[in-house]
Amino acid sequence: MNTAELSLELEKSVQRSCRFYSKFLVPSVVYETFSKETLPFIYEKDVPPKWIAESVFFVTIGSSLYEEYKRNEEIFGEYTGKIVSVISSDALEQSKKFIQRLVLNEAQEENCEISRVVDIPPCLYEAAAKFIPVSKIGINAESGELSPLYSTCGLFYWTSSKKRTKK
Repeated sequence: MNTAELSLELEKSVQRSCRFYSKFLVPSVVYETFSKETLPFIYEKDVPPKWIAESVFFVTIGSSLYEEYKRNEEIFGEYTGKIVSVISSDALEQSKKFIQRLVLNEAQEENCEISRVVDIPPCLYEAAAKFIPVSKIGINAESGELSPLYSTCGLFYWTSSKKRTKK
């Protein structure tokens, strides 16, 4: 497999963009955990057997990065838009991993395990936002869209851990 080499111009553009734009990332998360009996809305995709609770989360990297990029679009060259998109997407994924670790720690304290992340579809953003304090992190959920642009919503299912007995 041949790997395309980056042109010197593109490589320099990537380096400048990463250094400059990384300071505008403002990752924020908010989540709530609900027992199966107290769920505020139903979304059952990839549900594990015998699940007992779910943690619903919203995560964003804020709007500062995108706003700064728009103000300085021409400074870093023609590839900047794509670079900012990659930086933003990666930061959002890292933020999702952070919330996963938070929820996992909480679940383990309750002798539970969590599922992989399940993305909530846009048609349920508003329903989820009614029960999660999204305003704390500056997210708005309206008409099946989240703002700021780089924001997402998902959930983790909780299941009881099997207790091991020592012999």
